Amino acid sequence: MFKFKVIFKQVFLKNIKSPAYLIMILMPIVMFGITFGVSHLMDHSKEPVRIAVLAPQPAEQSELQQLKGKTYQIDQQITTREQATKALQKERIDGYLLLSEEKGQTISRYYERKDSPSFDVSVLENQLNQIHLVALAQQAGVAPEQIQKLMTPTVIAPVTVNYQNGHEKISQENTKEVGQIISIGITVLMFIFIVNYAGMIAQEIATEKGSRIMEIILSSVSIEIQFFAKIAAILALLLTQITVYILVGIVGFQFLKQQLPLAELLPIIRRALVAPAMWYAGVFLIIGVLLYTVLAAMLGAVVSRMDQVQQAISPLILLGTLSYLGGFVLASQTDIPLLRAVSYVPLFSQIMLPVRLANGDVGAFGASMGLFIAMATLIGLTYLALIIYRMNILVYSDKGVFKALIATYQQLKESRQ
Repeated sequence: MFKFKVIFKQVFLKNIKSPAYLIMILMPIVMFGITFGVSHLMDHSKEPVRIAVLAPQPAEQSELQQLKGKTYQIDQQITTREQATKALQKERIDGYLLLSEEKGQTISRYYERKDSPSFDVSVLENQLNQIHLVALAQQAGVAPEQIQKLMTPTVIAPVTVNYQNGHEKISQENTKEVGQIISIGITVLMFIFIVNYAGMIAQEIATEKGSRIMEIILSSVSIEIQFFAKIAAILALLLTQITVYILVGIVGFQFLKQQLPLAELLPIIRRALVAPAMWYAGVFLIIGVLLYTVLAAMLGAVVSRMDQVQQAISPLILLGTLSYLGGFVLASQTDIPLLRAVSYVPLFSQIMLPVRLANGDVGAFGASMGLFIAMATLIGLTYLALIIYRMNILVYSDKGVFKALIATYQQLKESRQ
């Protein structure tokens, strides 16, 4: 146990202090900070449009000047068209709304300069329609309570359903937005983690083997202890990164909540955090990274030099890229039979199944079955990887990765005869 801790600590501390690991952790945080900073500056640069509102009747004029909106400000000092025209010419306002009576009908026109800031007049249009509707209701003698009910907007609540064995089942999230947020997050994070940690363990082993330090280490430590200690250290690095992101997310959310109007997003964020897809994704993430890490450790033991590492792990990178692309396709199109079948295959399921679960295309039973298959595959591949690791860790050959694997297979075949 002491030897296990020594190797675990050495691998963990070596990588957690490395610039590559720190960049891997900080890069998404920095990119998010830059994105938020740019959007924050753009929001602040969009000042409300300065406008004036004019109506033929003083009472109507006074009512219009009480209108409020986030995208415009009304200059209440301007009450005539002459004043509005001069203010628009001298750029004290960006436009003015003029209501006039023509043939017994109210006509609304919005005047603006050619170089005036863009303004969505539909905001004013909706407010004017509400005022007009209230006026007509009052003229018809409609009670104030009825007018209030009449003005209450209709809210459409989206409900996401899926069908299992011909029966309709309402999704727990009840929003497609939640599923899409989770799907995109799962796809991107899984691919980044898989590529980085697979490359990390392969380079770790290839470096020790290429410098002949491996022979010294294995003279005092068993191959099994050394193998599993390195895998455990990589898992600890993964959990450390996830913990950092969780803490940064909590602190960042508290900050953004004070800076941005997140009231509409809060329900979606809460549902995303407690959604089953999120928890399944976390487990699939750990299992998926371990699958690729074990295979990368096996391939790292086969190479003899550092320059062979990229060639060795290129098939893993290809598999990770294919699962990444498949996850993106399933995020928007869930009716592809081939991808549905492939989503249960280990080395693909860690991305595809959580995406399907988030979109409501598969239920908890299907996701659990895929998780069980992935865990069983992880146990089997770990056993196989340990055998190949033991046979090749002290073997130096220039035959190449694939020829070395074929030679290992022939040795295993001969040993069983």
